[in-house]
Amino acid sequence: MILRRVRTLLGLSKPGPDRAAAPVSTFGGELSVVGIGEREWVALQRRGGRLYPDVGGPLLQTIAQTFPAQVAQTTDAADRVLRHEFDLLGSGPFTPHDPGRRGDGRYQKIDWRLDPLSRYRFPDGVPHKQWNFETMRSAGADIKFPWELGRCQHLVVLGQACRLTGQERYAMEIFDELEDFGEANPTGMGVQWTCTMDVALRAANWAIALAMVRNCNAIAEDRWLQAYRQLFDHGAFIEHNLENTYEVTSNHFLSNIVGLYFVAEVFAELQAGVRWRASCRSWLEQEIRTQVLDDGADFESSVPYHRLVTELFLGAARLSAVRGEPFSDDFRQRLRRMCGYLVAILRPDGLMPQVGDADDGRLHILSQYGRWKPQDARHLLGPAAAFFDVPAWRTLAGDDGQWEAAWWGFEPRALRGAAEIDSGPVSHFPKAGITVLRTPRVYLLITNGVVGTTGFGNHKHNDQLGLEYHLDGVPVFVDPGSYVYTSDPENRNRFRGTAWHNTLMVDDVEQNEVRPEWLFRMFEQAHPEHLVVEASEASLRYQGRHSGYRRLADPILHTRSFTMDRTTSSLRIVDVLEGQGRHRVRWHFHCAPGTAVRPAAGGRIELAVGSVNVRLCAAPELNLRIQDAWYSPSYGVRIACHGFDLETSVEIRSAAEYVFEISPGDVRH
Repeated sequence: MILRRVRTLLGLSKPGPDRAAAPVSTFGGELSVVGIGEREWVALQRRGGRLYPDVGGPLLQTIAQTFPAQVAQTTDAADRVLRHEFDLLGSGPFTPHDPGRRGDGRYQKIDWRLDPLSRYRFPDGVPHKQWNFETMRSAGADIKFPWELGRCQHLVVLGQACRLTGQERYAMEIFDELEDFGEANPTGMGVQWTCTMDVALRAANWAIALAMVRNCNAIAEDRWLQAYRQLFDHGAFIEHNLENTYEVTSNHFLSNIVGLYFVAEVFAELQAGVRWRASCRSWLEQEIRTQVLDDGADFESSVPYHRLVTELFLGAARLSAVRGEPFSDDFRQRLRRMCGYLVAILRPDGLMPQVGDADDGRLHILSQYGRWKPQDARHLLGPAAAFFDVPAWRTLAGDDGQWEAAWWGFEPRALRGAAEIDSGPVSHFPKAGITVLRTPRVYLLITNGVVGTTGFGNHKHNDQLGLEYHLDGVPVFVDPGSYVYTSDPENRNRFRGTAWHNTLMVDDVEQNEVRPEWLFRMFEQAHPEHLVVEASEASLRYQGRHSGYRRLADPILHTRSFTMDRTTSSLRIVDVLEGQGRHRVRWHFHCAPGTAVRPAAGGRIELAVGSVNVRLCAAPELNLRIQDAWYSPSYGVRIACHGFDLETSVEIRSAAEYVFEISPGDVRH
């Protein structure tokens, strides 16, 4: 089967036992069982009120009056969708017109199989279980492009525009695209059915879009019937192709059940809907215990994926609350910790730090469609603040977060006078392996985590005892990001490798084992430990170690301590290498884009970015090599930057110690 084939190929997991087959049902058959005719059922469905983005009445008027800038942005985005203008995963603007299918003069059919960068068109007419990931793509083609378009998250912005303006053309486009998609991608056939995660996210967004345009009377009744038949078929497909037959579950299975949960609410009167809903609620309670660590972090060792998983769980929680059947207290407590974790680690500029993989995944996009920054998770804090009644999160979310919350069905509240965020000087998440030290001038994030996803490491990077360093709100040393996956294996491994993270490397060996052909697996070797986490009146301190280099012929144990002076904001880093033998040791520092690097006398390195100056002092005997590098703020995007390495070859008899001092340029020693 396709996902079994792809996951085995990429090293994600091993196949598990087959599930007992669930009953196969059809929309018409389900209706006949409960004695409701198709047209009667559609009429009931169009009364609405089941899905939280189906806002109207006074709340819709409040949205339109309170957020004029966001209304304009939304209608502009919807107009781009009408023109089939997309910009996905770093593609740049493109218009995917299908060369093999003509439109009717009014509507131009979409190419749902296109990679806009390589211009490769993935095969059609192939049953999803016969898909061969190795042979059914050209070198450099990225299957994530058609998958991303096929999630149909752009249909929701059409629904929003229809609600806000009352213009029927936005609703017509939704139905045109649903019919277009069905014609080009019959159920179970072709690239759009090879990953159940994408099928499920598409189903959720179709359900929302249809709910948003339910009051449009310009749509013929037969088109409504066909749309709901297609949506039901999505639910049946998800049920029979769940991504839970492997050794571990992940954000894929979670997306499956959240998408199916949305579909279940649409078909709540039918036996299939009742079955789907009961199963999804049980699975969601199970998965929040499986996938969320005790300190609130997603278990996949990735901050961007944490945002996706938080949004999925929060969406499910909101859906259940609207129905009046909330999840358990344990579920809510874990979800609240997820939101708190995200808040605690945000950078001074409000963006997420780059830790682990990133592919810009979302449940739905209700704000800034086509313009949102994938590193910005504050849109999620608006509905989270309203759901948990935390005013400080609402402040951090800002107007866009308030707009987002309104489309989750929450009444907007005034931001003036709301509480401020106070994360404290030290935020330590031992299970996640993330520690943040803060002074009024410095943000320092330290990474030292286990291989995630219960040891699979599908989204983990080799960043043990690495760092991100920001001064006066300006990034100076940053994690390189993720860039791409299967379309460029060399860069996939470069961006997740030790050599491009702000840590040290011994004898060119990865901290955790990486096998180049296993693009979504990492083999645990480092076994990180947290030794000291403390805050005193004078300083903030973290010390940790890992054993990733103990597998060398002459084993080495790496311990690193970070000590921040709370008065001067100077940072002292001490690396201790315990072991024996001659080793090549290399320290890497990855600079934020725009940072100038200039060597100075006595082992000093001067860095300047914008109005910020930083001085790094190292042992003079270390050899400096400045190099061109890349920084990836989102999937498929890379920006030129600089990095530099400090290198030495050393004979270690018992232990060797190296000290680095990083200080604001205006501090004098």
